[in-house]
Amino acid sequence: MESWNISKKLKNDLLKKSSNIADNSRRILFILRNLGPQRFTNIVKYSNLSRSTVSKYLRLHSKNQYVEQKIITDKNSNKQYQSYVITDKGIEKLGEGPLRLKDELFVINQLKGNVRKLEDLIDFYKKINVEDLFIIHIVRIVSKIGDNFFELQQDRDLFLSLFYIFYNSILGQGALANRYWRFDKDDTQQFKGYKLNLDQFCEVYKVAKEAINYLARFKLIQSDFGFYLIKRENNDFYFHEEDLLGTTTLRLIRDRLFDEIINLQEDISGMVLDLDIISEEISEHLLEMGLIWNAIEHQFQLLLLNLILKSAIDMGFLDIEREKLMEGVAQSKKLLQSKEGKILKESLLNNAKINVNLNILSSIDED
Repeated sequence: MESWNISKKLKNDLLKKSSNIADNSRRILFILRNLGPQRFTNIVKYSNLSRSTVSKYLRLHSKNQYVEQKIITDKNSNKQYQSYVITDKGIEKLGEGPLRLKDELFVINQLKGNVRKLEDLIDFYKKINVEDLFIIHIVRIVSKIGDNFFELQQDRDLFLSLFYIFYNSILGQGALANRYWRFDKDDTQQFKGYKLNLDQFCEVYKVAKEAINYLARFKLIQSDFGFYLIKRENNDFYFHEEDLLGTTTLRLIRDRLFDEIINLQEDISGMVLDLDIISEEISEHLLEMGLIWNAIEHQFQLLLLNLILKSAIDMGFLDIEREKLMEGVAQSKKLLQSKEGKILKESLLNNAKINVNLNILSSIDED
């Protein structure tokens, strides 16, 4: 078995997160899951725990078959050494519940402060008779965006643009709508599986089309705000990185790319990074979970493909597996089916700066 090779940036990000994990037992599993096989001395170094504490938890994890020791070959020096490796059982144990972070109290207090800043937004929605549960969901997501949102002018146009986004949420459509919004009363079923396109929304809520078009289809879809937009004909479909679809999608992408790193590092014969297949398999998983539906699956695959590439670049694939990544980009047919994917492909193949908003998906035949 060979050692892993990940980018310096990704390694630093992972170590920063691991240092914030309150549970020492899970901190060790997190390091082995994300940084790969490690010698005992490295686990002590990366975990910031004492040798005796690391030794105690490694014995416990070995007893529970969460970790095992293997001989690892360093790819750079070709030297062999004994290291600890997380098992499939250990990966399952790590994923059993959310990681408790030391700064959770700070985050909670910050959220409380943000909610207080949203009083004008809440009052406005109540005046236009938005359901309380709908308001709660909007506030929950927006409060996590933080200062970037509050730097915008807090006015009617912004509040309605935000409402337009959530009114056209992917999770507010299809089979999951009722369960997602949790509307219990008969008279609150008006949002289930229902949406308004831009013209209809502007007519109903008496707002300028230019305002919604700018805020909901451009300004709020910048990466700073965490919203994603799929444009399909005259309809818009949104989700957010902090809602159920967003967190699940980004986790599946990250987990799949880690698996690809392992496969590539193991130098499996004939291994090809087929980006189109990866996007199809992730979308099928989301479809099975009821988070997306058949009519939107193809467009969602195209957005997934762009996000997979963005995540791969952030994880350092251009540094550690450049040849394989570029081969996958060159072979992808789906990248050419969206405006953003086409620009992304051309930029990567020409080694040019990537200057495209990957939070938006526009089909190639859209104006």
